Amino acid sequence: MVNSTSLKDEFLVDGYSVIKNAFSPQEVQLLLSQTEKALASKKNEEDFLRINDSKHIHKIRYMFEKGDMFLKFLVHDSILKIVSELSDDVTRIVPTWEDMLIKIPERGIPVTVHQDLALQSAKYDVFSVGIYLHNSDDNPVYYLPKSHKMGPLTKTEISKVYEENKNKFVPVIAKAGDIVIHNVKTVHYSEKNKSQNPRYTWYLEFRTINQLEKDSPWDQDWINSRRAIWIYALKKYKENIAHLIPDEVFLQKYIEKLNLRISHTNKYVDYDMKSPYNHFT
Repeated sequence: MVNSTSLKDEFLVDGYSVIKNAFSPQEVQLLLSQTEKALASKKNEEDFLRINDSKHIHKIRYMFEKGDMFLKFLVHDSILKIVSELSDDVTRIVPTWEDMLIKIPERGIPVTVHQDLALQSAKYDVFSVGIYLHNSDDNPVYYLPKSHKMGPLTKTEISKVYEENKNKFVPVIAKAGDIVIHNVKTVHYSEKNKSQNPRYTWYLEFRTINQLEKDSPWDQDWINSRRAIWIYALKKYKENIAHLIPDEVFLQKYIEKLNLRISHTNKYVDYDMKSPYNHFT
């Protein structure tokens, strides 16, 4: 169960917050099982990212099509609680990004200090949800409290912030089943995973239709297609949700021809953009 009495206050002040025991051990195991199946399937090869010297998989893209549990847990009670508290309109939620970070034992790649700003749309306070499938005691993410208030930073500016504030970064220890949410402008990093234990984290980013229409690199068809995924999942896995999907009829054609693999990328945004504002790894 989510205990988030001060979730929004903490998130707004520090730029990140931890929700303990958001997913049960049984739910975590279901997600782990489907993640391992996704990793073992050759048909997913194009969605495996490998930027490390050993060429092992460090990220899986587009998890909604990788197993029913990912779609089901997209609308988990803990996720619904978060979006209801942090979004400006819970009736217009869109899941804009989803991938699984894979940190293998002993040589899991480091994630260099960064903001999540590959999308060139920093007008609003966008939040990312990290669902931990393993304990992070051995390899936590370090966050710089209040750094989201600095606004969007270039890579050069990020490096300067890190050098001047090394001792102020806070290691956030999460257990399997915990959620760590952060503002995409919060400066953070993690070191190489040298431990004997893996660390998988499923990341979801959410925005509202209003935010996307006013400040994003995606067009209306993309917005509608991704909104349809949210509506479909709510209708399939939750009850009494009519108030959350007032646009169901309007988007019926997208729901009927549901596509669970709506590309994050286009000519404006990619995982390997050269822009100084792109910090995705």
